[in-house]
Amino acid sequence: MITRAFRGPHNLYRRYQAVLESTVTAVGLATLVVLALLNLSAYPANWVLVIGLGIAVLGIRWPLIAYIMAVAAMVYPIYTINLYLAVLFLGIAALSQRIFVHYMGAAVLILGTPVLAEYHLHWLVPVLAGLWWGGAAGAWIAVLAAVWGKILGGMAGMDIDWLAMAGHAPETQAIVTRFQSANSLQTLLLLVEPFAATSGVILYNLLQVIGWAVAAGFVGSLAGRKWVKYRAPWSILVLTAGGGLILLATHLGLPYWLNEAVTPATLAALKDPTGPLFSLIVVIIVGTTVHSLRETLDLPVAPQQDFGALRRHQPDSSIAEAGPVKLFRRAARSTSLDAARGAELVDNTFDRPRRPVRVPHTSELPEWEPPRDDSGLIQLEID
Repeated sequence: MITRAFRGPHNLYRRYQAVLESTVTAVGLATLVVLALLNLSAYPANWVLVIGLGIAVLGIRWPLIAYIMAVAAMVYPIYTINLYLAVLFLGIAALSQRIFVHYMGAAVLILGTPVLAEYHLHWLVPVLAGLWWGGAAGAWIAVLAAVWGKILGGMAGMDIDWLAMAGHAPETQAIVTRFQSANSLQTLLLLVEPFAATSGVILYNLLQVIGWAVAAGFVGSLAGRKWVKYRAPWSILVLTAGGGLILLATHLGLPYWLNEAVTPATLAALKDPTGPLFSLIVVIIVGTTVHSLRETLDLPVAPQQDFGALRRHQPDSSIAEAGPVKLFRRAARSTSLDAARGAELVDNTFDRPRRPVRVPHTSELPEWEPPRDDSGLIQLEID
């Protein structure tokens, strides 16, 4: 009953898997662009909706065009804030175009990290990156996501510690106020200053980013093992819990070790550990559910079997043997002995060493001669 109920959606997903996944990615990119444009208030609301719809539709079939459209739509709002930020944005977008388009799903996950952090869901990024893209690629995705969230938080004047940024969103007006009248050098200093206030702050942020990379690498390096595939979803639960515990130890352990780099916002967050614990529970539940569902959908579609038709076409003797009485009856001794002897014979045949066979040289082969008296020989005369 359950198999028949899910066979239709499973078959539909397997048939249109590429289209469905590209649709989800395109919709995610369009959603991020729409949220950014609405916060920047550079275009009318109707134009924002049209731009978002165009990115979503074009991204299904032509992700490069959707990426170019998203970059072009974001240039003008960033230019209204600061010219040098717009130039820096264009340079990064042009240099990373090939990577972002090829890994569009990872790019959407990275850019959406600050949005997820507002709801304490940002720990999902390194865990899902490791589950979906493996150890090495997942670690790089986690590094970029952690750095991007810190950069955006620093632009808004926030404390760039992820423990303090969780549950808060960067304010657009704060970014405009800080960068409105900054020249090129001041723009670079405003971007770098939150990371390099002191040597302890540099080490603190570096180790926090490394913690994200280690969590993604741990999950990704074990996600492809056979025992994980064969024992899902419990094995995936172990992986997500391990990645979440690494993130928990990173965020709660660093403030006690590098206490000279701790800010008042971090101390306030340490007094209420419900946020990190909530993030850990969300990582375990959501990560396990999403990846288990993905693994299940990637399996081949179960074939439809008409057991009634198979039973009708089965011989009478087979039906009698397959009846309910046969289920509780021991097999005949002769049958089991024959099966054991046959298996032993097969094992002996394969275990017996083979002797090398000498291949004769061409000079040792007899020379071919046509038959003398053969009525079936066909003779051709060529002019």
